Amino acid sequence: MSGFMHPQDLKLEDTQLTSAFANLDVGNLLSRMPAEIATRASEIVKDAELDDTEIALRLAMIAMTEAENRIARQEKRIAHLESLSVTDELTGLLNRRGFAERLQSALAACKRQGITGTLLMIDLDKFKAVNDTYGHAAGDALLITVARILQSRTRETDSVARLGGDEFAVIMSGADEDDAQARINALDHELNTRILQWNGSAIHLHASVGHDAYGPDDTEPELLDRVDRAMYARKQESVFADL
Repeated sequence: MSGFMHPQDLKLEDTQLTSAFANLDVGNLLSRMPAEIATRASEIVKDAELDDTEIALRLAMIAMTEAENRIARQEKRIAHLESLSVTDELTGLLNRRGFAERLQSALAACKRQGITGTLLMIDLDKFKAVNDTYGHAAGDALLITVARILQSRTRETDSVARLGGDEFAVIMSGADEDDAQARINALDHELNTRILQWNGSAIHLHASVGHDAYGPDDTEPELLDRVDRAMYARKQESVFADL
């Protein structure tokens, strides 16, 4: 019955509601309803062809319908808030928390069902220089560009995350080795050839990509360590290439 009640009256006991319907103290009941529901209810009350029982039943139907709608709105709001808690505000990708949850799920599925996959870690090179030279707005634009590249080069079933700063990750769950490698090669190429035009300047994107496959025996710390070391090795290669 709480669906048609004024928010301040949600703590009323069921006996009070029963009494209100039994005595049909309609005027008081309508005065305590939210305005949009009271309008519908008042039309029922004014219907001369309805007896007291029919009025009570129809008011109860309004109450139940509104209660269901209110619950649906609350569930939608909760789902939205939960989504925000695992989403990176700037890029719309998963954040570190969302990534951790997806990685745990992927490794659990691997142990239970043998669904193997590949984990990628991406770190932007010379990102601080972009911020220092062109400003943080340019840096943000570059991060968003990277996010769009990662999304375009991965499947809908993959999990793409921004872990913080200029560090990203991708979980390719269920991808066979050849498909994963082809996607990684395409992604690596685009991350190191894309140019961002910014206020008349050309900002060249550079990134180090480390990756490794995971299997049923892998633990989260071991996998993260392997991939992090692979990424660091790629970063060192790019440093020496610039010398």
